[in-house]
Amino acid sequence: MHEFQFYLKSALFFVVTVSLAPFYFFILLIFYPWRQIIGSKLVQFYSKICLTIFRVHIDRVKRYRTFKKGNKGFLIISNHASFLDIFVLSALFGPVFLSKSEVKYYPIIGQIAWLMGGIFFERGSSQERLRVLKTIANAYSDRIVAVFPQGTTGDISERLPFHRGIFKVIELNPDITLLPITLYYKDDVEIAWHKPQSFKENAKRVSRQKRIPVKVIIHDPLTIDDCGGKSAAEICKMVEKSVLGPLREEY
Repeated sequence: MHEFQFYLKSALFFVVTVSLAPFYFFILLIFYPWRQIIGSKLVQFYSKICLTIFRVHIDRVKRYRTFKKGNKGFLIISNHASFLDIFVLSALFGPVFLSKSEVKYYPIIGQIAWLMGGIFFERGSSQERLRVLKTIANAYSDRIVAVFPQGTTGDISERLPFHRGIFKVIELNPDITLLPITLYYKDDVEIAWHKPQSFKENAKRVSRQKRIPVKVIIHDPLTIDDCGGKSAAEICKMVEKSVLGPLREEY
């Protein structure tokens, strides 16, 4: 039965992705100058369908509409537990994601992310990290960007630490607002993807769930004024404590 659910949901996901991809390519190319605005709406629609396929139910929280409708951009800082996180944040906010460069070459999804203005980076280069930070600081202050500073997925109970590098962006552009968000799955042990588990193994565990409730906790935003001259490392610890703090509570 579990195998059937996995293949059924995988087939539905594949059909939806392949069916929408040509349409999305066409729209983004025709309206290229406005691709960032249009792309946000397209990815929200696609992500809501994906959440329906995997039976994910989002418990929305206060202030969601405030940030959804705001004109200024902000940088979402979230914990990372599952591949579902991308669909959850995309369905709510329609952000572009900071992703490793390999993602750009993923079939269909990578190309659409590139057309939308996704931010890609090469690992292991200090110059590349600085380039990415400047890109976010200079060109994305009026957009919504999402980052998983843990750098990888993992069991929520592991409380993987945040990497501090991304927090230097607030020093480069004081107008950027950091928005800490906690994604908290009710059955986090089943949902979380952690080593040595393969993606297929994790997808099977996710697919066998009849319903996947997830709390999306939006914390107080942070600007340079709220940080009081703190270093990037200190800001990182502040946000990490804010994001991972609720994970100690019962769902």
